[in-house]
Amino acid sequence: MRRTMLLALAAATALTAPAHAQQFLDAGTFLLTNNGAEAGRVEFAIRPNPSRQGEPGVLLVATARLRGREIQHALELTASHVPVSFQQTETVGGRAARRVTAQLNGTRFSVRVVSADGESAREFPVRPPVAVLGEEDYAGFYFVPRAEPDAPRQVTIVRAQDARAVQASVEAQGPDTVTVGAETLGAQRFLLRMPDGDERLFWFTTAGDLLRVAVPRQGIVATRTELQRR
Repeated sequence: MRRTMLLALAAATALTAPAHAQQFLDAGTFLLTNNGAEAGRVEFAIRPNPSRQGEPGVLLVATARLRGREIQHALELTASHVPVSFQQTETVGGRAARRVTAQLNGTRFSVRVVSADGESAREFPVRPPVAVLGEEDYAGFYFVPRAEPDAPRQVTIVRAQDARAVQASVEAQGPDTVTVGAETLGAQRFLLRMPDGDERLFWFTTAGDLLRVAVPRQGIVATRTELQRR
């Protein structure tokens, strides 16, 4: 319970803190478009997050603001980017509509979902490497394992929308370019393919900056508005 409360507090406050108040590994905004029309924005921040045992770790917090909905995500990981805990809270009309909390213990994930329909909990085994993706969660692609050229990689994806784990594959699709603001940047494009055929495209710079995520089936594209200056 204490861990869940801390993650909720981090998700609510980290994005509104002054930039100089925290040491961010990265922070910024994704502009969302749906078939070319603006559909919302996602603000995110990634910062160091030592565990209670003093071991290094990472915390990602993000808030997706869409028409009539707001979804907050908080993902805690080890220094090697293994998920430790996750929380997603969806708010509709100013009221919490659904909350998902999850924790990884060894190779087992436990998930709890609370909504207007009631409460459910389940536990299932996962095979590393593991990535957790929430609903409207584009910043979470920072921690989806990437593949090498000509060497597809199998990844377990824990999906918040149905509280299940699926075996997916990641493929490197080669060099590309992405326009961020007025600047065109070189990037590497990757493909995440789910077992039901659903796909996600995502682009990274060679320096490791996530630039864009696309959901072709839904016509959704999330693109950084600018890169953090380091």
